[in-house]
Amino acid sequence: MKLIFFGADAPWSELEKTGFKRRNTNLLKSFADVQLFDQVILIHPSTRIGVAKAIFSNKSKKSKVQDVFVSGVFYEKLNGGLFNSLKRLFFKIQIWAQGISSFNNGANILFCYWPKGYLLNKKVALKGRIFFDTDHNIIHDENLKKEQSRHQINVLLDAGNRSELIISSARSMLNWYKENGFLNLYRLRNGIDPSRFPESIVTKKNPAPIIGYIGTLSKWIDFSVYEELIQRNPQWDFHIYGSSFKDENYRNLEKYVNVSFKGFVEAGSVPDVIKSFDVALNLYRNESWLDVDSMKIYEYLASGVPVVSMNYHPNLQEDFENLIFTADSVNEIETVILEILSGKKPNPDAREFIRENSWDKRVEEFYYTVLKRN
Repeated sequence: MKLIFFGADAPWSELEKTGFKRRNTNLLKSFADVQLFDQVILIHPSTRIGVAKAIFSNKSKKSKVQDVFVSGVFYEKLNGGLFNSLKRLFFKIQIWAQGISSFNNGANILFCYWPKGYLLNKKVALKGRIFFDTDHNIIHDENLKKEQSRHQINVLLDAGNRSELIISSARSMLNWYKENGFLNLYRLRNGIDPSRFPESIVTKKNPAPIIGYIGTLSKWIDFSVYEELIQRNPQWDFHIYGSSFKDENYRNLEKYVNVSFKGFVEAGSVPDVIKSFDVALNLYRNESWLDVDSMKIYEYLASGVPVVSMNYHPNLQEDFENLIFTADSVNEIETVILEILSGKKPNPDAREFIRENSWDKRVEEFYYTVLKRN
């Protein structure tokens, strides 16, 4: 069985160097690692020159994971029965010319991540079983304009109609599909790569407690809660790691002397950074659509650091098996952190949870409960 992946962030060779950071690339890595698929093929949009270079490359074409680059040959505006058939034919020729065999087979798994991956799959039009992964709830994407949002909803509905299964880590996303008449739904949660987080004892010698955050600085974060917590606790150092994504609200925190913005962190350095924290924070806003299965929390737990999170959705404690501390206000966050720092709240042992919630386990469960049964 071949798995053809649409929606990778970068070619496999680049991901091996920079690290597997997001849900899509971690799933991709486990698809390659679990020994359940004969070959994993990554389809990437490219230019005609890029495709030509890939075709004439001297690299071996026999590896289990293969990058394939495709480009349109005709102008996109040329549509119609004949032109569409020719476009699809040329896509297949490009894939074949890069050393891939049996790629247009109805038994193959066509795994499409996000609307962008689905649209590429639709354009290339290979035969196979389509599985569409939204990741989280992307109905309420605050970074999209109204027209873009309407287009995204149309793509989501089209993907639902053409897919054997709609996949998401968010209950609210699957509920939206259910409300729109879809029953081909599957919750595939996020996970963790335990090999990135070897068990170790870290002796902290911080002059002041470090209350840390690592991740994207986005509109999902409740910066008003963050700011109030910082204002009220000048005795704590707040270390913030990560880059901004289409949001500038974090700049309100720059004026505080007990806040340090540390910037982007390479994937390989994430475990050591988290282990430097005395307490790890997750301050997502409480919105009905923001029931994110936060990869950040998995990484915090894998690092053995106490986790304090806003209680941003009602299933949070259930999902993380009561291994994190949750709060509904700044007062509660502050109280919990004080109790952790004083030793009144011992840090739960999350090692078994991490072992049982790896990305490999997620992929194996998906394979045996979905792919092998159908």
